[in-house]
Amino acid sequence: MKSVVQGNKIFTVAGLLFLTLISGHISFAQAGKDPSKMSFKGFLWPNQTPGECPFAQSKEINGIYFTGKNSDYYCGDTFYPSWASDGNLYSPFTDGTTDGINSYSADPSSTTGNVVMIGDDPLDLEIKNTSGTQIARAYPYGGRYPCGSLLYNGVWYYGTYLLGVTVNTVDDGYRYGWPILGPMPGFRISEDYGKTWTPSPLTTEKPLFPEPTELFGAVKMGAPHFVDFGKNMEHSPDGKAYMVCMGAEDDDPMPRFGNLSWVSADQVYLTRVTPTIENINDIKAYEFFAGHDANGEPIWTNDFEKIKPLLDWNNHMGCVTVTYNAPLKKYFMCVTDGWRTRSNMDSYILEADKITGPWKMVTYMQEFGTQAYFLNFPSKFISDDGKTMWLCYSGNYGEHKKLPRNPPNGRYGLCLYEVKLLSDDKQQFQASQAWSDPKNVATKATISASSQSAGSSAGYLINGKVCQPEQGISDRWISESKDGAAWVKLAWDRPQIIRSLRLFNCLNKKDIEKFGYVEFSNGRKIPIRVPLPNTALDGLDISWGNREKVDWVKIVFDRVKPGNTSFSLSEVAIFGEAVKNPDSGD
Repeated sequence: MKSVVQGNKIFTVAGLLFLTLISGHISFAQAGKDPSKMSFKGFLWPNQTPGECPFAQSKEINGIYFTGKNSDYYCGDTFYPSWASDGNLYSPFTDGTTDGINSYSADPSSTTGNVVMIGDDPLDLEIKNTSGTQIARAYPYGGRYPCGSLLYNGVWYYGTYLLGVTVNTVDDGYRYGWPILGPMPGFRISEDYGKTWTPSPLTTEKPLFPEPTELFGAVKMGAPHFVDFGKNMEHSPDGKAYMVCMGAEDDDPMPRFGNLSWVSADQVYLTRVTPTIENINDIKAYEFFAGHDANGEPIWTNDFEKIKPLLDWNNHMGCVTVTYNAPLKKYFMCVTDGWRTRSNMDSYILEADKITGPWKMVTYMQEFGTQAYFLNFPSKFISDDGKTMWLCYSGNYGEHKKLPRNPPNGRYGLCLYEVKLLSDDKQQFQASQAWSDPKNVATKATISASSQSAGSSAGYLINGKVCQPEQGISDRWISESKDGAAWVKLAWDRPQIIRSLRLFNCLNKKDIEKFGYVEFSNGRKIPIRVPLPNTALDGLDISWGNREKVDWVKIVFDRVKPGNTSFSLSEVAIFGEAVKNPDSGD
């Protein structure tokens, strides 16, 4: 994102152009829209956690399945819905037109908007402005954007934070747009659900938290967001409002430009306060997370100098939100890993039983959005069993018309996607997807095996079901003995062109790790170099460089790690396409 300096004010070229772009937004009008037109085929996002990740993989929740349901709203971005006691959601917004009101958060006249989201169906919400936009001074920074927003006991606490740009951030295009994270000048307050506002008594020079200590310096309590505890904060553990923030320490080895920006950071910090009009802008009312004691219990302090990170992953953290999932009694954290190696950005989701951790990885989604940010899970849209939630985010701000949408239908503005949390059923979702995929030619094959134990069957390998531990030998193939090689063969009555295959193991910890090879009717063999793990939650994908035209495929197991059971598989998928038969005319 290139930048321009004019007098004492700093602008981005992309920001100036955006004034033109937002005129293309239309005000929200859901009537007449067909939600089904925005749907797509469900899919499981692959977990691509970097090897240096400090968070252990969650064993309880280990996948996110996108059901295909998503919204079709045309409005601004930066939505952080807060569930009020009247049953409605209240949210900030900016950078776009919502219900006929335009907001744009960059100087010289930075503004932020405020809306009520009426309705219980995420696909059919009425989004209305509660008042006009509010002007807030940003100088000496370049923009002022919404952050922590909470409507509690009829009072709306609306926070903003500052961002800056400089002329020396042009080398990487829009990658380092808004590379300077600034202070948080407190909360404006509304006592009538956003109809009128009392400005924050704090300023850019005297912010709520005493940082940065120098202009454009390091920030710990950056872009704070309230933890979503449900309707009117009903699930707060102690009646206090908690905020998670992103930041970096002064001695960070990376340059501050790009390392601590609107979407990138090194740490996550945590604070809490009893939310009242008197407390919300008074730092003396806040307690800060200061680590754990010898017994692993959290330490809280009123001394800002003693604050410690809640989480630390150098160069891999960024904009952060947390929602409490009451049915599951778990916290879910959304983090944007901004700018590290891909300008399209990554996102990941963590879970914990306590807000102070330990936090564990649910899934790491490379290039989600493809350029998504401001991820959060509105608590109002959590299912009764806790396993279905709606992911709220905005996306594709940089050259957004040219970037692909993944998941489909994303846009620069409010996006809502239904997702399911997966645990031991993650592999079954993958198997079901593979089984129903029209390119899976395994379902058309005749299958045979070298041998099979009583009660098991090679035919189970193409029924779309993955066996579970409590099912014993049901829904899988087991050879009679592990002595020598064992195989399963899939054959077709006409040639097939195939590109890859996927093997699913049974979720049986007593099973053994298997090695072998894949053999084609044309004589080619491909070794299975990675064993099929005995606790696999994912299918093992095997692909090859060229398409293969074959009459049959044989999967051979001839080596095992020490164990005392036979060879086995639970499901097989082979992806390709049928060869057209010139004699049949098809």
